[in-house]
Parts: sequence; structure tokens; C-alpha cells
Amino acid sequence: MERYMGKHKTREDRAREAWNLVDEHDKDNEASRYVKGLKSLYGNGQSTLCRVYNATGDTLYQVANYDWSGHIGRAPYPATIGNGQWAAFHHIHRAGESSGSVAAVVYRGKNKHGQEKDYIVAWSTPCSFWHRNKAYCGISDVDWFQKNLEQLMYIISDADYSSSYRMGGCEIEAKIGRGHSPMFTARISYR
Repeated sequence: MERYMGKHKTREDRAREAWNLVDEHDKDNEASRYVKGLKSLYGNGQSTLCRVYNATGDTLYQVANYDWSGHIGRAPYPATIGNGQWAAFHHIHRAGESSGSVAAVVYRGKNKHGQEKDYIVAWSTPCSFWHRNKAYCGISDVDWFQKNLEQLMYIISDADYSSSYRMGGCEIEAKIGRGHSPMFTARISYR
């Protein structure tokens, strides 16, 4: 961040630099290697390998998570995601059940105007060849997702392989691969 030497850095400046440095020092691939390592410890069962990147200029804080099918693997959902950092975690199906991996995590941070907002990342890796994987993301007022769980499940079930949303100067995008243990990637940014 040479151009900021001796100058005050705004949240917008920090967010811009984080976006420009998304793969600096191979950190995106490090996150992939980490979650693939969690997968190798788990074995061949159905699961979702998740990565979330924060380019909002501030730290994001986990406020909720929902496991409709399956549960978090060996490593917990990250409690915080620093600006310019990747979070990685592994969501697995329940042993002995043909339930798949369907879940969501909600993080809280500020939008462009300094207002608190909730950012959701959600995925569905169903245990069926007849259904496809799905990715969903969104931005809402504080606690909206927590108060609308039933509606949220319908939204996720109607999602596609990718999703994006803009609100209040922030953007979130998510995508999921194919197969029974796909990579799910989401990026939350200040635009």
C-alpha cells in the first residue's frame, strides 16, 4: 500500500487494496489447500468445501449459522474474517444419512455508508443425482435472515450454481461447483 504512505487510509481504500490482492502470496490457493486437507481427513463422503473472501475494508463477524442438512466438519465456522483474508471451512453430511450438505452462515459488517448489515452465504449439495448443487448469497438489514428462515430455505432451494447481490455500496457473489463434494466460493466486497 505504498501510495498510502503517510496518508490516512479509509475503509474504501482498505477494501480496494483487499480486492486487488485477493490472490496475493497465493493466499486463495492456500485457502483451497486448507479446505481440501479437511476434506482428506473426512474421507469420501458427500460434503461442501467452502471459501469466503472479505474485501469490505473491515472485519466481518459471524452472527449465525444454519445447518438444514449436515453439519460443520472438524474446523468451526470462522468467527471473524479479516479484511483481505480468506476463511475456509468444510461442511459435511451426517453419517449414515442420505441428507447432503445444506447450510448457511451469516456474517455482520458495515456497508459503504457505515451501516451494519448482514451478509449470508449459503449452499446446497444434495444427496441425489436428480438435484443440482446451489449457491446463494445476500445482504440484508441486521437479523433479517434469522427472522426469515423458512423463506430463506425456499430461496436456497430455488438458487442456481451462482448468485450475486448488491446493496448499499456492497456486493456479494457466490458460486458452487458440480459433483458430490464441490468447492463453494463467496466474495464480499465494498463497491
